[in-house]
Amino acid sequence: MNDVLKLEIQTICVVHIFAIVLSIAFLMIFLIKARKNQALNWFVVVQLSMIGWMIFKIFKTVAPNVTLRWLFIVAYYICACILEIAFLEFGYTYYTQKSLKRPVRMLLWTVVVFQVLIIVTNPIHHLFYKTYNFWTDSFGILFVLHTVIEYAFIGVGFYYCRKMFKICFEGKNAMYRLLVSSAILLPLFINVLFITKVIHRFVFSLGWYVIFDLTPIVFTWSMFVFVYATFKSEFMSLSPILRHEIVHKLDTPILVLNKKFETLYQNHAYQSKDICKPDDLKEYLITSKTPDVIELKHNKRYIRVQSSWVQDQIILIFKDITPYKVIESELQNKQVELNQKNKILSDHIGLLKESSKIGARNYVARELHDIVGHSLVVTIKLLEVSKVYYNNDRTLSMNALKDVSDSLDAGLLSMSHIRKGQISRAYSGNLLKKELNRILDAIRYTGIQTKLSVKGLEKEIDDKVYDIIKKIAKELITNALKHSGAKEIFVSVKVQVNDLQMMIIDNGEGCDELIEGNGLKGIRSRLDLVNGNLDYITSKGEGFFSKISIKTS
Repeated sequence: MNDVLKLEIQTICVVHIFAIVLSIAFLMIFLIKARKNQALNWFVVVQLSMIGWMIFKIFKTVAPNVTLRWLFIVAYYICACILEIAFLEFGYTYYTQKSLKRPVRMLLWTVVVFQVLIIVTNPIHHLFYKTYNFWTDSFGILFVLHTVIEYAFIGVGFYYCRKMFKICFEGKNAMYRLLVSSAILLPLFINVLFITKVIHRFVFSLGWYVIFDLTPIVFTWSMFVFVYATFKSEFMSLSPILRHEIVHKLDTPILVLNKKFETLYQNHAYQSKDICKPDDLKEYLITSKTPDVIELKHNKRYIRVQSSWVQDQIILIFKDITPYKVIESELQNKQVELNQKNKILSDHIGLLKESSKIGARNYVARELHDIVGHSLVVTIKLLEVSKVYYNNDRTLSMNALKDVSDSLDAGLLSMSHIRKGQISRAYSGNLLKKELNRILDAIRYTGIQTKLSVKGLEKEIDDKVYDIIKKIAKELITNALKHSGAKEIFVSVKVQVNDLQMMIIDNGEGCDELIEGNGLKGIRSRLDLVNGNLDYITSKGEGFFSKISIKTS
């Protein structure tokens, strides 16, 4: 063994062992940082196949005989075949986050198995290695086919990796993306130079005759770059992939700009919708260095833009608020209409208040008419009785005067209740009977005979109905005292569940043609309030008959 061969063997062993140690160290660091997923599994297979390639390269170099040398050559070519399929699987899974479909995977692995069979059976056909011995070798046509297939697999894997690099390192400068891409491209470039003998010619031109395949060694560079990228930019982490997938598919338009307001990223929603451009916001963005919100009008639409500065980048989130603005405008118009209607309603309320005052005055006038009229009529009659009996029966005369005082006191008390808004309430036929008895008792000294009949003493009476019945009875009895000259008055009341009836009959003079005055008109207006009705019959010399009917349900 000459000195050149010894130097070559030593160099190959030392360099490869150093590269193996570094590759294993980098792989362990990488596994600690990277998240566990299917893409990581294939990446580990890629690196292990590369480490195996280097190990078997060492064994081939130090093999003591041609048989072992050939076995180790087959072994490291098998590692190279595994490398190509594993790298394609890694690139595809890394980008799509799903594995190859089963039929496709079976086809690709069939190609790999075919390559391995070509290498293993080379002693039979010599189409992979045209010539081979312990010292020298030359390649045949199937080696070229193997190389084309290997580069095709790695090229497809690199295509998917490159698409993922664009997503992961978007916003990074071109040199950084080139550095990461070199982790794949550099070993391939070195391998091409070795296969085409360019490296050989260059080394020989320097007068140095130690030459070997540097491809697996240069892959140590790829491990170093991937470890660096993983720690710096979360390379081989699921989070950048998921962030991109989530953000890119959001319905909310999102735009990322650099400090020069140049577009770094725009998701699909921003690309597909007619959203205002960065130039439309430039003046606002220059003056706003903190998270802020702005609303602007763009192409007859209202857009709300939320901006957030993150280091030297600004994230813009757009939201079309046109529907809200339309609703807001409609609400404002409705508010104007409502204010106008409120004004009209206020005016009507003012009119109603005035009408209510007039109605209240009319009500008070009717009440006072009834109270004063009844009290005066009774008082006059009692005074006449007192005058008649003053000389003959002082006791009867004084009793009549006392009744005059009681009648006046009752009238004043009723007027006081009206002034204070207090109206007496009754709730049963029994209480109504007592009230009517009180009214009739006040005229007992006038010489008029009275009789009262009340049926349904336990039946309940609505307070409004009770008040109206009491006042109507007082009005009709007062009319009998004033106008009829009656000697007898009969009052009958029948209280039932659904109605109330009252009849008042006197044997006064009566008349053939009765003209309704304020008294009878007041009675009818009161009855209208409770769905009541007034009927009366009278004729000359036949007295006066009145009937009041009120439906209570």
